[in-house]
Amino acid sequence: MYPNQEKDKFLWMDFLEGSQTALSSIYLNNVTDLFAYGCKFTVDRSLVKDCIQELFVTLIQSRGKLSATDNVKGYLFASLKRMIFRESLRSSKLEEIMKTGDYRFETGLEDLNREEFENDHYSKKLLIVRSAVESLTSRQKEALYLRFYFGLSHKEIAEVLELEEQSSRSLISRAVNKVRSIIKSDKKRVSNFLFVLFSSLDREK
Repeated sequence: MYPNQEKDKFLWMDFLEGSQTALSSIYLNNVTDLFAYGCKFTVDRSLVKDCIQELFVTLIQSRGKLSATDNVKGYLFASLKRMIFRESLRSSKLEEIMKTGDYRFETGLEDLNREEFENDHYSKKLLIVRSAVESLTSRQKEALYLRFYFGLSHKEIAEVLELEEQSSRSLISRAVNKVRSIIKSDKKRVSNFLFVLFSSLDREK
């Protein structure tokens, strides 16, 4: 469960009943995370901002067709991702790319200051984990980012990635196992490394 999840759920219900103020609150609760997430798919920050604005305009226009959800952030993430892809790619390729995961996704870990991670053995190990993450597929990196940066559950990640929950679990498990094989460490320790690394990212970038 992510922070503000319960609050977002009730705000979403208020929005469905016609409250524009509720949608404004949802926007304020999620806009920073939406921008951080959107920038992982494109270097065009203006495009991300435009798509976020378009997303909320679309929500207003389609309010009568929307349903209740326990995962507002996941719904917003999935919708924003599709909007960015539609603007960046030919529409005929959109569904294929969504299914195969053949798209750009940069975690932001590559931008971390290397000098900050060379002070001791633990920090140097973090650098190895970072390199291991960067060797993963875009979809695997995205799943880890959603898990360890935003703290989404497997079910919530499945909704964002448009997968079955078990497929989401398997995707994350394969990614973690690949990192384990590279750094030769146990699963719990790898998860700790990943949490520390992703927690060091700046949400504004």
